[in-house]
Order: sequence, then structure tokens, then C-alpha cells
Amino acid sequence: MSSDAIPILNESAANVVENIAYQVAQRNGGVITVNHLTPYLPLSLGLIRSCLDNMVDGHTVITNEKDGFPLYEFTQTKGAKAENHDVNIQSCLSCTINPRSGDHMICQECLDALEGELNRAAESTGWPARAVYEHEILYLASRQIGPLNAADLAGYSRYTLKRMQKKLKAMALKHYLTQHLDQTAATVTYKFPQILYPKEAFKRNMGVIRRYPASVAEEMELKIIRIILCLAGMLAAVFVFALLRIPLPVLIVCFLIIAPIVAIRIWRHKDKPPEE
Repeated sequence: MSSDAIPILNESAANVVENIAYQVAQRNGGVITVNHLTPYLPLSLGLIRSCLDNMVDGHTVITNEKDGFPLYEFTQTKGAKAENHDVNIQSCLSCTINPRSGDHMICQECLDALEGELNRAAESTGWPARAVYEHEILYLASRQIGPLNAADLAGYSRYTLKRMQKKLKAMALKHYLTQHLDQTAATVTYKFPQILYPKEAFKRNMGVIRRYPASVAEEMELKIIRIILCLAGMLAAVFVFALLRIPLPVLIVCFLIIAPIVAIRIWRHKDKPPEE
């Protein structure tokens, strides 16, 4: 199966996602986007969307679009007074009966049903690699108000500006955010559905996502880019010092000694999630 393919979760895992969607919709006036479920689920946006799409029946759950975002309207709860989106609840958000399992929003029984299926899906698709950057971007966006540009997000993330622009473009194509071009100012801004994504929920989700091998590919790509940029900077420094009449053989020997040390340190360094 292609890494871009979105697997269909089995019934028990899909039921966990659907129950959480219903609970979140009740707290959000009956209307949610895919992004609203990310604080509660360590899944890619594509997996969440496939579950929501399967819920749409034209009666109980209908889909619409507003400001470029696909909306999912739960007709029985639509129009209800929106409550606080606080994720610090005591009972399982899926079955609403059993107590939560540690830092997770769901109980151990629901967690087992979900993670077992995610393990299977991770073996055949690359969803964890996408989930790593999707959750990071949505977490950073949730902490800022109004339309954002790529620099607003890249400045607090693990990604370079060019990499951030690539990620944002990919998410815009899937309608998880909208892209706006200001031709007068020649700037591009991005708008996200407003969600509450606490740091504790972000760390919990990233801890789960990073356990899957597919997410390692994204981390390795980041490190390789950093190593290349760092070595390129060191080579540029060699030429600058050479112009200052420092003997070139000495500079080359220094480069050959320092470059492997720097590369190894970057490779071994473990990234931490963005902090406040």
C-alpha cells in the first residue's frame, strides 16, 4: 500500500474515534472539523478524517464547508451551547464509563482497541510520519491568534522555513488549513480552525506517535538536512578564512576533524517538542 494511502480502521478502533468525535461535538455546539480531534487522538489527520467521513449519513451527521474548512455537523447536538473544551476530564472520553488510563484521554480497554489497529496500519502506510508534523503545526497554530505566515510557525518549530512552507502547502491541499495570498504585500498567510491544544495533550500524543517506525523517517530527514546545512556553513567558513590568508591545508585538516564530530552530535541529538 502506498505511503499516501489512508487505511480504513477496523470497527473497534473506528468506534473509539467516533465516540470521541461525538463527545467533542457536544462541547463545540454540534459542529467540528478534523482538526478539533487532534488533541484527543495520536492519529494523523487523514485517519481521523476517514473515520468522520464514514460517519456521514446525511441525517445524523452531515458534512458542509465554511471558510474553506470541511465541517461535520452532528444534527442532534447542533446549536447546543458550546462548553469549555477542557481536556482534563476524569472519565474515558470514548466510553464515558471507565476511568482514564494515566495521561490518556481514554481508558485502557479503548486504548488497547485503538493502538492495536494503529500498529497494523503503521506497518502498511506512512501515517505516523505525517502525524508528527501535523500535530506539531496544529499545536503551534493553536497558541497564536489570527492568520499566520510560515515564519510565525517555523520560528518555534524544528523545521526550516522552506520545510515549513512545504508542510503547510501539503496540509492546505487537504483543507486542514486555508492559504491566502496578499498580492499587494506579496505575502502568503494561513488560517486554521480555532482549537484548544494544551501542551500536556501535545506531549502525550507525540509520545505515542514517535513509537512507530514510520515517524522515525521524518526525524531522520530533519537530521540529515541539519547536517547538510551545518557542513555547508563550515565549508563557507573555510573559504572565508582562506581569503584571510590562513593556510588552506590547516583549514582542511580542521574541517576534517570538526565536521564528523558535529555530524555525530546532530545525529544523536534527540529533539524535544516545542515548548512555551
